[in-house]
Amino acid sequence: MPTFVAVESMTATHVAFVVLLVGSALLSGGLGTYALFVAREQPGNRRLLSLFSLLMFGAAIWSLGDGVQLLLVDEQRKVALEAALNIVTIVPPLAWLLFALSYAGRDRWLNRRTYAVLAVEPIVLTLVALTTGGHELLWSGSDLTTTLGSIPVLERELGPMYVFHALYSYVIVLVGAYVLLFRSRTQDTTFRGQAALLTVGALVPLVTNVAHLSGVGPDLNLTGSAFTVSGVAFWLAITRYRLLDVVPVARESVIEEMRDGYVVLDDVNRVVDANPAAEALLSTSLSVGTPVADVLPADADVLAEDGTGDELAEFVVGEGTDRRFVTATVSSVGRDDASRLLVLRDVTDTREAEQRFQTLIENASDIVAVLDVDGTVRYQSPSTKQVLGYEPEEMVGGNAFDYIHPEDQAELATEFAKGVAEDRTIDRVEYRVQHADGSWRVHESVARNLLDDPTVEGIVINTRDVTERIERERELAATNERLDRFASVVSHDLRNPLNVAEGYVELLEDRVGDETDREYLAEVSASHDRMTRIVDDVLALAREGGEIGETMPVELESIARAAWAGVDTDGATLVVVDSTTVEAGRDQLARLLENLFRNSVEHATGAQSEEEADDAGTTDSGADDASVTVTVGLLQDEEGFYVADDGPGLPAEIGARAFEPGVTSQGDGTGLGLAIVADIAAAHGWSVEFADTDGGGARVEFVTKN
Repeated sequence: MPTFVAVESMTATHVAFVVLLVGSALLSGGLGTYALFVAREQPGNRRLLSLFSLLMFGAAIWSLGDGVQLLLVDEQRKVALEAALNIVTIVPPLAWLLFALSYAGRDRWLNRRTYAVLAVEPIVLTLVALTTGGHELLWSGSDLTTTLGSIPVLERELGPMYVFHALYSYVIVLVGAYVLLFRSRTQDTTFRGQAALLTVGALVPLVTNVAHLSGVGPDLNLTGSAFTVSGVAFWLAITRYRLLDVVPVARESVIEEMRDGYVVLDDVNRVVDANPAAEALLSTSLSVGTPVADVLPADADVLAEDGTGDELAEFVVGEGTDRRFVTATVSSVGRDDASRLLVLRDVTDTREAEQRFQTLIENASDIVAVLDVDGTVRYQSPSTKQVLGYEPEEMVGGNAFDYIHPEDQAELATEFAKGVAEDRTIDRVEYRVQHADGSWRVHESVARNLLDDPTVEGIVINTRDVTERIERERELAATNERLDRFASVVSHDLRNPLNVAEGYVELLEDRVGDETDREYLAEVSASHDRMTRIVDDVLALAREGGEIGETMPVELESIARAAWAGVDTDGATLVVVDSTTVEAGRDQLARLLENLFRNSVEHATGAQSEEEADDAGTTDSGADDASVTVTVGLLQDEEGFYVADDGPGLPAEIGARAFEPGVTSQGDGTGLGLAIVADIAAAHGWSVEFADTDGGGARVEFVTKN
């Protein structure tokens, strides 16, 4: 017995139906393939396009299966294929529903729970279809008959599961159509056209299937071929209305996810719809039909007595840490003003920032003022009372220059006018301003031109009272001047008697013949030399500190050799390892190096003399020369230089105190040399410290840029 209908026995009607079903399958499959191709280029629409493809592929398999069934003449194979097609028939309705939900913006419904519920019926249907031989849930009494001229079809009595599956599919298709049509009411013409075509395409197979099962249509099931109409409708949606390019913005993606709250009200101010943000801002649920007055705070003056809204209202929700500042606006959105839209916005961060800055301004010791271009005071901060003794309101409306000292008005007005004309920041200026008690205070101000800023529209002045600072600077300058005069006087008054005393010592040396007396005179001469060094160091210590005047690029090697030439270094050696240019005061840097060189030579000489004296068993060896080597070089890890020697180094008990005035390891030292070095370095802004050395000796490092 042949399996398929012989070609020579097929009538024109038979061929036409087969071609119709197969053509529908090819068209649906082509659309599904096209959608998958577009999905690769549009990742944002991938889920929507994938559901569309599933819908088309399900329809293609269904239609192709019906076409193949028409070619079968074996009843057993027809029954097996019919059972398999019943499983396939659930795919297009489910894919249509999921596609409609995604396209209409109901993405939040596309979750695991929804998928699980929708999967129950297909699973049950599959189990029933696979076991059709053992029950009559799908159908019973199937017989092979012919209809519409020689087309072999199955004639059977439908079972309860078949009827339930058909009704279930109808409901799913209708739900999808309702979702699209309901959504299209609030969308533009483009989406309405899309929704209409998609709905027609989905309903045509449904109507065809209903007609077949109810006996109104032909005995042949043409549901598969009806998807040809669906394919045409979807094709028009794709080409004419750009279905795959223009997808309506989902409400859940915009309104539901927006930070602003939206509440739709009817003509009697009852809640019609609300998004989650509105419920969060009002800290309550907004059920449909609830009067909006019941959910708003009592002092929220949002709606007037006639139901219209204010331009902008603000109210507070909650207390303590849960307090929120909310602004509200109301606008008409329905026909004949039948409904209104209440928009709520959380402005808590803005209000708290405003309050915080207001508190800072009110409690600041500096004055903040806003002036017009002519100097008229538009705003004066509360600190005005504390700083100048005036009430802020007393100065507002007056001219700020009326409070300035007459001798400072012209210069300050000129600087102010330049800042306004050139639209620039006015640098720090000092001037005298009159206090409420009549005294004159020195103020320092900076200004910024914010005339073009719509939130300010003025010149912002920040002012600080620097009277005490100016007085301290003047007192310090006077003190330094007195100190310099004192040091000069002391130096001059001490040098004269020292010079006289040294002259008498020289006369006595020529007349005294006794060796013991000559030793006494040598001690007196050494004391004179030490007093001379003390005078020089005290004068240097008084004058070298403070600020360095003019600086210039100084070659380290040249200044080091010049300083070396100015020191008594008989027997010592200077080595300059490497050199660079240092930004410094030339005279001050030379004195710094001279003190370091002298310190290295004197310490080495003292140590050598003590060692030789110990070897000879006397207190005087007669040694005058030092064999120390002094090295000048650059730091490796930081920008700066160092001065090192291979002498005895610093005693451990001195350590970090070496730079303090009066600290010395030599009995005849002044203890001021390293203090002068530290002062000169500090005046240049350099850091200075002793560093460890591997082979003994002392090493002083200067970091010129911190």
